[in-house]
Amino acid sequence: MIRTFVSFVLRSRLENVMAVGVSLALLVFFLTTRLFRTFHFGMLDFLFILLPVGVLGVKALLGLLLSSETDGDENIGPAKYLGRFFQPLLNIVRDWFPFLLLSACYYSLYNNLVLRINPHTADVFLSKIDAAILGNQASILLEPFIHPSVTDFFNVIYFSHVVFFPGVALYFYLKREEKMFRRLMMGYLTIILMGITSYILVPAVGPEKFFAGQYTRDLQGQLISRSVDYIINVGRVGYDCFPSLHVGIPLLLSFYLRDYRRRAFVPAIIYVALMCCATIYLRYHYVIDVIAAFAYAPAAYFLNDFLLCHWPGEKISGLAAQIKEKHHTARPAQSPSVNQPET
Repeated sequence: MIRTFVSFVLRSRLENVMAVGVSLALLVFFLTTRLFRTFHFGMLDFLFILLPVGVLGVKALLGLLLSSETDGDENIGPAKYLGRFFQPLLNIVRDWFPFLLLSACYYSLYNNLVLRINPHTADVFLSKIDAAILGNQASILLEPFIHPSVTDFFNVIYFSHVVFFPGVALYFYLKREEKMFRRLMMGYLTIILMGITSYILVPAVGPEKFFAGQYTRDLQGQLISRSVDYIINVGRVGYDCFPSLHVGIPLLLSFYLRDYRRRAFVPAIIYVALMCCATIYLRYHYVIDVIAAFAYAPAAYFLNDFLLCHWPGEKISGLAAQIKEKHHTARPAQSPSVNQPET
């Protein structure tokens, strides 16, 4: 019985195992500490991944309603007919649900647990690092350059994070490039779990709140900025500064675009650079948070590939072999030896 269960787990998709494992661990933690009585969970917890899932759901539903394929339907039973009818929707749930579940855990975890696990915020420590690098806080040094148009522009860049990564994942999914989609999304889960660990160990509110009394100028955004600020203040996870995943996730995505869509690599890097500027200008992150993102993203990239290459279920699915082939072809070809004997 136990051997059968272990064999089933090892042959399963890695994202399914991660989603179930993290969710069960959180459930046990909540139940054993009675934190479930103060647990708050809303629709914003799902928004990041729910957006592309909703698009796919509408597409699949329209395809079902407009489909004219009825060959053989009169010869099958009701249960089999319904199974065949809803198969596209069931496939979407299968492919996206693990990421939806872990994203929900990400957005709910900090609002309820961060300061209960580690009540000591690290803003003093992080701000001292910034002061050692720049002589002062970057957001204070940028005050002379504040302008409403600049604020609006960077708010749009910052908010586009909600659409950028899910949009690229949706593109690969609609192109039916399943292995690319799963590698991309597993990388996302890996950096999210790394971020969870870091935010618990190094919780910080960020310059906007920590230095609120030291700023001499408001950011002076117009209608766009006020709208974005409202959405961010309602949905933003607290104490999520180190590292900046607003920088880390697009940077990780740029690595995958380099592997699969090289023409999009340079635009992705430009987007990352703009996001770096936005997070600091808008006072959401310290400079060290952005620098840390440039360490976390490649670490997540290689750790994710290592896990996928060595997980038995991915060896069966063929994803491990594709990743190994990608890394092999990315290596520069060895030049022939000058000492080769003549034939």
